[in-house]
Amino acid sequence: MNPENLFHLIARPIERESIRYTPAGIPVISARLWHRSQQMESGTNRNVEFEMPAIAIGDISKEFEKLSSDSFYLFKGFMATKSAKSRSLVFHITGISSIE
Repeated sequence: MNPENLFHLIARPIERESIRYTPAGIPVISARLWHRSQQMESGTNRNVEFEMPAIAIGDISKEFEKLSSDSFYLFKGFMATKSAKSRSLVFHITGISSIE
């Protein structure tokens, strides 16, 4: 993975589609993640809350499919545009860890 585009986020899955398969037979699942935290910015605490699109491709999609929407997880991966012609970003998940 290119170190200039590493992304990690503690979030919970709030929406997910059923697994679909590419023409090459690779499993893919699209989802939305929800995050809420408090971040320090310019000496002041800032409340942050957002939803973002995410995608899991390959074996990780089957792991993602089993996640509870009531729990938070640490997601690792990278950001990429939705398609070659789009400027919208999607979080491509390459790793998932439970938060205890």
